[in-house]
Amino acid sequence: MSEPEQELADRLAEEAARLAARLAFAIEPHETEGHYVLAAAPVAVLFERSLDPEVLPTHRSGRIDPALLPFLVDVTQRARSRLAYGTGRDNPYLIALALACFYVVEGARSDALGLGRLAGRMPAVAVIAPEAAEKDLQVRRGSTALRVIAPVEGDDASEVLAAVELTWS
Repeated sequence: MSEPEQELADRLAEEAARLAARLAFAIEPHETEGHYVLAAAPVAVLFERSLDPEVLPTHRSGRIDPALLPFLVDVTQRARSRLAYGTGRDNPYLIALALACFYVVEGARSDALGLGRLAGRMPAVAVIAPEAAEKDLQVRRGSTALRVIAPVEGDDASEVLAAVELTWS
């Protein structure tokens, strides 16, 4: 990686971690003992619903590019540090939140996923229960929602289908 590319990666990682820390109030009730790592590739789902009832909703989804996994680890570690999770403390939803925040930051920079138009707007954030994580998004007219689903495994071998959803109205 060239020096300018590394500088960009560092800036994006720091901005994503900062946003994740600002939105972490939503996942705070799930902070627990232990440590969580990805158990499988995370998935992002973007759903947009127009105010116009004649316009059909749009939907995009996909798995993270494997080349971005080290970057996701960096963002997550930076967010853990900002949240002052001590040794032995973690949150199964933090990886999903960190990835969602990366998409927001990268969307503001490059219009990735078409999120550029939402740059600077603070989304509502919600934890999605594991049993609802893979169900259809319920989005009001005139809204855009980004759901990130990250299967994680705790160091105690517990598995969580961790999902967070960011919504802009």
